[in-house]
Amino acid sequence: MRKVLFILFVPFMLCCQRKESKPEISQAVVVSGSSAAGCPYFTRDHQGNPVMCWTEGEEGKQQLYYARYSYKEAKFVEPVTIHASIGTVLRGESMNKIAFKKDGTIVAVYERKHPSEKNKYAGSILYVQSFDNGKTWTKEKYLHTDTLRTNSRSFFDIATLPDGEIGAVWLDSRFKTGKEGSALFFAKTNGKEGFQTDYPIGETVCECCRTDLYVDDHGNIHVVYRDIETTVKGQVRDFAHSISSDNGVTFQSIQKISNDNWVIDGCPHTGASMVANNGALAVVWFTAGGSPGLYFTRSLDNGNTFEPRRLVSENARHPQISSSGKNIVAVWDETQSKHDMHAGHSAGHHVASGYITFSILNDDKKNASVQIPESEGGEFPVLYPLDDHTTLVAYTKDEKIITRIVTQ
Repeated sequence: MRKVLFILFVPFMLCCQRKESKPEISQAVVVSGSSAAGCPYFTRDHQGNPVMCWTEGEEGKQQLYYARYSYKEAKFVEPVTIHASIGTVLRGESMNKIAFKKDGTIVAVYERKHPSEKNKYAGSILYVQSFDNGKTWTKEKYLHTDTLRTNSRSFFDIATLPDGEIGAVWLDSRFKTGKEGSALFFAKTNGKEGFQTDYPIGETVCECCRTDLYVDDHGNIHVVYRDIETTVKGQVRDFAHSISSDNGVTFQSIQKISNDNWVIDGCPHTGASMVANNGALAVVWFTAGGSPGLYFTRSLDNGNTFEPRRLVSENARHPQISSSGKNIVAVWDETQSKHDMHAGHSAGHHVASGYITFSILNDDKKNASVQIPESEGGEFPVLYPLDDHTTLVAYTKDEKIITRIVTQ
């Protein structure tokens, strides 16, 4: 299946006679090559410039690319190919990523699969570093200390930490003893030596939902992941939050963000997203616990407690949120028909044609949402606020004729 990646500029147009903001959408522009492409991810470099990375290439020859956004030219400049990543995979819920240290060092992290008879999901997470702005790269290394090829590692996230180093979390099967569940691991870099010894920060974690690593303005490191709790009714897969206030040396205060009590013997394949805004920690996620849908909550005490959830959409998956001025902005892919989210390992897969929705999640519980034009079939959107009024949105879209990365 071929993919097209769309990027959109979404300006906030505040109408004088309306209390809510009404987004307007610009036209799409292609920015990739002609090979199959997908899995967009936004970050910023050490100078604050937006950077987008994506995976592109023929089957078996896929590589990680990235490009900086030029405010002066209002476009992404010439992309850089990370050749060491050849053979990586396109995986919307576990996209490859890059991060920038405060000294300008670039760290590129990507997955490579090596299925075996013992574990068809086996794979490794690897990384390379560049100390000269992407001109040359180090030899690739494993992100994790365990290198047994029959183990699976995936669904990682990375972030620049308060001390300037790069932190990473991921799901790892090395401690797996039962039928379901993985462990959640953390590691961080140390200068030019790269990632150091990893350690587990969560046990019995849902093995197929995206993790989210986020650093707030006060230097706290937050992690949100879908946990597994075994009950008499079955496995409950709700999201949990953990926090580190010492640059990742320890993590503590593991709390559920909501008591959804979603009992499911399978993998939802849809993670959560979080951001800090106006002194609150906001989280958006999908669950089928209670009434199925996409939900939103906030914590006003740094994740110790969370407000009661509120429904955002009944048919949405794969949300991403960010902070734009006083607004929390969000994107997700929204199906036009409901799925059976209670049956089997593949529950929650995006099988119906849908579209991308952009939304402003207001404190007054009124959502200003708009469907992205011509986004039918789009999935796995991401976003990056350029300023308080303009947001970049990227997503992957199936296309029968050609595969490109598109900017709107």
